[in-house]
Amino acid sequence: MDFQIKNILVGFDNSKSAQIALIKAADTAKRFDAKLHAVYVHREGKTSPEEIGKEVFRIGSESNLDIEYLVKHGKVYNEVIALERELGADMLIIGTHGSDGWQPFWAGSNAFRIASSANCPVITIQETTKSVPLSDILLPLDDDDTTRQKVPYAAMMAKAFQATVHIYCVSKNSGKSVEARLKAYGNQSEKFLNERGVKTTMNSSFGVEVSKSILNYSKELRAGLVMMMADTESKGLIMGSYSQDIVNNSKVPVMIMHSRDLAISGAVGY
Repeated sequence: MDFQIKNILVGFDNSKSAQIALIKAADTAKRFDAKLHAVYVHREGKTSPEEIGKEVFRIGSESNLDIEYLVKHGKVYNEVIALERELGADMLIIGTHGSDGWQPFWAGSNAFRIASSANCPVITIQETTKSVPLSDILLPLDDDDTTRQKVPYAAMMAKAFQATVHIYCVSKNSGKSVEARLKAYGNQSEKFLNERGVKTTMNSSFGVEVSKSILNYSKELRAGLVMMMADTESKGLIMGSYSQDIVNNSKVPVMIMHSRDLAISGAVGY
């Protein structure tokens, strides 16, 4: 099953992380021939919509791309999620920073709630994100039954950016049964990707601290994207500990997907 990215939504407030997010979103939109929307949720006493708009159009002009600029009023989380559903967005890209961003133990932050509740994949970008080309994608596979549901999106992103996908079977557990199961996941994922013309590598680590191991491997690879499942609980507001830790500490963009996403559920076919 192949997917199309037709609408990309970016939350924009002219912070450093938001500027990086919009620039990367413009590149992504051009690669998918997608429509790019930038939304600014204005609050009293904050920068005027006109000033924010000037920066949106500047980035659009430099990227040679028309960006639809939208202004909303209200709570950031509510407005961004409502617009994501209204547009039928296929991807949401947000910068994370300060008290409005995704910081450790800041469970009520806007970025945290948006990434946990969106119906589409969300890419989070820290203001400390290094400018690394998206030529290498890190695809961790863990013990969870939903872990392989992100593989089709890995194929989609790799084909758009002509990137190599680095499959990483990783678990805090060890033993023959765990290693056999994850290596089977890895082999299945590798076959799926290779059949679609995507270059891959495969590595594994067992009996390790998962988030730390993923972060270290992403640095070693100089990865341009790390792909994680959100592992949300029923209310959609609790992010799985591994994913949350990765987003809090990753210096490269993190793409977060949900097992409830109907576009990817069961798409891998195994």
